Amino acid sequence: MGKKNITSLLLVKNFQKLISYAKTILYPPKKILRMKYLLSILTLCLLIGCSGTNEEEVQNPTPESPLFTIQSISANSANIGDTITIKGENFNPNAAYTVTFNGTNAQIVQITSVAIRVIVPAGTTPGPLIVASEGTTANAGYVSIIGQNRLFAYKREIIELNSITGAESKFFVYNTESDYLTELEYFAPTHEIIGQGFSNGNGNTYRLFKVKLADKTITETAYKGYDQLIATTTKLYGYRLYEGIVELNPNTGSEIGSLIHTGSDQVYGFIYNPHTNEIMGDKWLLDKNGNNIHKLSKVNLSDHTMTENIYYGYDELIPASNGKLYAYRATKRIVELDPSTGAEIKTLTNITDEHVSHLTYYPQTDQIIGKKIIFNNGIPTYKLLKLDLKNNSLSEKNILKDDYDYLVVTD
Repeated sequence: MGKKNITSLLLVKNFQKLISYAKTILYPPKKILRMKYLLSILTLCLLIGCSGTNEEEVQNPTPESPLFTIQSISANSANIGDTITIKGENFNPNAAYTVTFNGTNAQIVQITSVAIRVIVPAGTTPGPLIVASEGTTANAGYVSIIGQNRLFAYKREIIELNSITGAESKFFVYNTESDYLTELEYFAPTHEIIGQGFSNGNGNTYRLFKVKLADKTITETAYKGYDQLIATTTKLYGYRLYEGIVELNPNTGSEIGSLIHTGSDQVYGFIYNPHTNEIMGDKWLLDKNGNNIHKLSKVNLSDHTMTENIYYGYDELIPASNGKLYAYRATKRIVELDPSTGAEIKTLTNITDEHVSHLTYYPQTDQIIGKKIIFNNGIPTYKLLKLDLKNNSLSEKNILKDDYDYLVVTD
């Protein structure tokens, strides 16, 4: 029986006694004084009051406020800077909340009892949207980032980096048969990082290494091995020194056919320029007087023709998705080149230290990023170098954890 029902029953019984006593007062029995019964009524009233007080004392404590629940999110895909609304119940506007996109803290712009509005933070990557407050954590769902470029590095294992800070954010753990990896490239058609694995434990064996970014699965297939792998937006090529460029089967690494013979001279640093659909490289040779000559060698993938222009020669060529071509050379400069001739258009920045490498274009922020090493009393510090192409400002304030061998940017 409930507490309210018990209380009601007691009140009814006490009320019945009052009626009985009242009748006695109105029609008192012989030899009984009315005052006696009046005192009895007062005593009974006091008892009723005490009973009510006791009932209040045994009431159960007020239950705690319910935990928040998440019902939905306004979008499962977004651009950096977009606002996403998390809908639910029992949010506390006065409590402290943390919202993260795949581990990156978001800016909270509003909290009500039924919704939290947040801004997708720069540097975030596709992954779970997590809401936490006062020891309670809830997964609001998976959010894909539209047009999100991702930055990976290699040093004994493939690691994802935060493109803003350079901090390691994820590990791709794999059991590879290869002793080490080289020639790492992003291959867009299969959304994979591909490279060349090498092992000297089994007679100098080369393998085509691939890690699928969607599920982190690894495959390694034995193949001939090349001096460089070249990934375009649709195909995979291999270059062998003093011979030429061949097209490869991206699944097996087997040769499909020859693209072009590059001659007996050495060509280095092949890159793919998506705007002109050309493979470009730096050809180095000696003239008849023993002087070093550099040529910008370009292979047109539409008609398989090759053109060469004598130019200064650079350590790294850096194509941008907007059609511009940049380069870095040991004279400590990053320059813009004419993609047709290789002639310098202008100097973007001067770099005070010569230990710069792995320069690549990051489309989302319109930056050239790379690795810089600074030595202090022989002790190296590794920094994430960033050149903002909108204003040619140079930043090197973010520290890299390791001396990475490769930086790879995905689409």
